[in-house]
Amino acid sequence: MEEKLINFIKSEYLDGDDVEITRDTKLISSGLIDSFSLVSLQTYIEREFGKRIPAPKITAESFDTVGQMIEIINQF
Repeated sequence: MEEKLINFIKSEYLDGDDVEITRDTKLISSGLIDSFSLVSLQTYIEREFGKRIPAPKITAESFDTVGQMIEIINQF
C-alpha cells in the first residue's frame, strides 16, 4: 500500500521530479502537493484499495504523510 501511494503521488503530482518520498515525508505542509490533490487521492484510494474514506476524514492535516493516509485507510 505504501509503495502504491508513493508511486501514485510521484507520478500524479510531482511530474517526474526526483523528490525522495518516504512514509513520513510532509506532502502538503511542505508544499510538495496542494490540498486540491486530496480529491484525486480520495478517488485513487477508493479505486485502488476499495476503501471509501468519508470526506471529513480527508484533510490537509490528516493526509499530510503517506503514513497518515495508511492509518486512515486501515480504519475503513
